[in-house]
Amino acid sequence: MRKSIAIAISVIIVIAIIAGAIAYIYTPTKPTGKVYPEEVKEWLNMVKKKYGGRTINIAAVSHPSTSAFTKLIPEFEEATDIRVNTVVYEETKYFDKILLIASGEVVPYDIMFGCTEIRGSFAEEGIFSPIDDLLENTELTPSWYDWDDFVDAYKMGVTYKNHIYGTLVHGETNLLAYRKDLFEEYGKEPPTTYDELLETAKFFKEEVPGVAGISIRAKKDWEAQWAWIPFCYGYGGEFLDVETMTPNFSSPESIASLKYFVNLLKYGPVGIESFSFEEAWTNFRMGKSAMLLEASCAAVDIENPEKSVVAGKVGYAPMPSGPAGSVAGVWNWFLAIPSSVTGKQREAAWCVMVWLTSKYTQDDYLKYGGIITRRSGFEKSKTPYDAVILKSLDEVANSSLSHKMMEEWYGLPINLAAGSVISLYVAEVETGALTAEEACARMDEEVGEMLGGG
Repeated sequence: MRKSIAIAISVIIVIAIIAGAIAYIYTPTKPTGKVYPEEVKEWLNMVKKKYGGRTINIAAVSHPSTSAFTKLIPEFEEATDIRVNTVVYEETKYFDKILLIASGEVVPYDIMFGCTEIRGSFAEEGIFSPIDDLLENTELTPSWYDWDDFVDAYKMGVTYKNHIYGTLVHGETNLLAYRKDLFEEYGKEPPTTYDELLETAKFFKEEVPGVAGISIRAKKDWEAQWAWIPFCYGYGGEFLDVETMTPNFSSPESIASLKYFVNLLKYGPVGIESFSFEEAWTNFRMGKSAMLLEASCAAVDIENPEKSVVAGKVGYAPMPSGPAGSVAGVWNWFLAIPSSVTGKQREAAWCVMVWLTSKYTQDDYLKYGGIITRRSGFEKSKTPYDAVILKSLDEVANSSLSHKMMEEWYGLPINLAAGSVISLYVAEVETGALTAEEACARMDEEVGEMLGGG
């Protein structure tokens, strides 16, 4: 298959700016000796015997999970005689960097961070290799790794056409955060449906001075699309008819969902049309909105009193349900192996990934600030939000609509490029420049061209 439009367009755009991407190489400190359970010790000895002396290079993003797993590297190096170098890029630059790297014939890394929306294009182009065979290799993947312990919904974000392309270092889903203090003061319950969400947002915007109803992303980059898509599928709409591979933005359900989404934004803060996740999170943490509909990872900063004036005053609930049912997305950072890495080097890279993301190392990983991706981690957590996140993830795993959304859209090879087009037209409806019908018709046309139609 020819290079996807997403890669071609992105590479052209970023060649001029990529030189400005900031990266650094993480140099771990020398570890202290550690006594391991016998089964772990046996595995480490096997790895040292087979792969000792090799060097594994990782391309990572600047992220709490990266900081956490780099703290796990020194003892692995000491036990296996494998050197692990981690090159860390600013998260905002990494998409550009990874696409530029992928356009070349040689990938200079043995392990690379991937994310949910690139898994389809990178699988189709053969840039990342499936890891099914490695997971099934009981010598390389010991029982204490425990793949089954990863949350089922998060596995959706690393699976494409029934193959697994990475192992998880970060996960998130849609989550509703709400001001318990305000809800109690005004006798409100957390909304469970789209209608209730709209009514609650309207109430706080109109009746409580200085407080907007809801904070949410709406920026005309890729973020307006991110915020709209669960509403679309929750209405029974779809971005794509997967059987014909044609866009379906102009279905009555999709159009109705866009009208709903834009109506909801009316009860947000002034300037919401320019909100990325940073502005949406900050607005809520500063006590300026009654609700926040965001990625679940926002909860960490919400409960940090050094960053949030509402810490300890917030409740959490799953994504409300639409007319067609409950829909929430999942998104992941994951570790993947480039297809150019083969043989013993590929096996050695996998051993590094096993160590960094195993159930055995999970407690240290979380202690160092890593993000929970395993059921056992959620079940141990004492935070006010992790039980709700796990409940939401279980609902996602059991929701046919969420599966449909993840397979049809987040698995689409042109997702990145199309997402920017969709967000642009959502923003045009926000400003009143286009009607929802006009915007959806243009999405059909332009995304259809990307898919090879027209």
